[in-house]
Amino acid sequence: MQLSVPLRVTDLVKTYRTPGKPPLEAVKGVSFEVASGECLGLLGPNGAGKSTTMKCITGFFQPTCGEVTILGHDVHRDPREARRGLGVCAQDDNLDTDFSVLDQMVQFGVYFGINRREGERRSLELLRRFGLLDKKDELVEELSGGMRRRLQVARSLINQPKVLVLDEPTTGLDPEARRVLWDILAEERRKGLAILLSTHYMEEAERLCDRVAIIHLGKIVTVGDPRALIEREMGSVPVREEIRPGFPIERLPNLEDVYLKLTGARLSTGVAFS
Repeated sequence: MQLSVPLRVTDLVKTYRTPGKPPLEAVKGVSFEVASGECLGLLGPNGAGKSTTMKCITGFFQPTCGEVTILGHDVHRDPREARRGLGVCAQDDNLDTDFSVLDQMVQFGVYFGINRREGERRSLELLRRFGLLDKKDELVEELSGGMRRRLQVARSLINQPKVLVLDEPTTGLDPEARRVLWDILAEERRKGLAILLSTHYMEEAERLCDRVAIIHLGKIVTVGDPRALIEREMGSVPVREEIRPGFPIERLPNLEDVYLKLTGARLSTGVAFS
């Protein structure tokens, strides 16, 4: 494999088998590549197969068949080498609450052979970028949910990976924290990082992704430019506000703010108010 395509997934299948029940094929022959400096988004409803695909890529699940290679190394035949160049932010909170924020980062770096001095240097820089530097001496369990999510993403970059897998990384983040994370990921992508991103936010896909793959019932049904897919699949979304006579206009909520609170996204292509 050429390093310009550090992540390649070929004919990935994952079937769950439970005694007394018919086999459940959660992923059905998924194939894609992510190039250096590219962000590929995986979009789809709950149960579509996004998280199962992610877990097969990161080595958490053994696929039924198919191949996943990272920097030329098969994730399941040569996991140690494959994971050297891999950063992962799982959907679930898997932080160790017994550590301080800084020690959480440094100890995670040890898994990649990073000595403590270098680990502290990298950790402090990442905590600064993610707005967590003033929390470095606090225990992880004392952080808010949004801060813990930011820490998970920061931790995934400690080994300076070539491939970053993010499973719904902005879940639980307020809009401002989400935008900060977007800026950091966009910067990393410009440096050549290959990013695979699972998300429910259309604005996030439009903002970060070069391509979007729509996955449904375990299969990729279409791949394309996120803006074009939004326009084609969503069209316009009309929202009507009725005002009774005598209603004080100054009490009318800003519809863009309402939309932001409901969806976690700002108005973008294909969404219009009337």
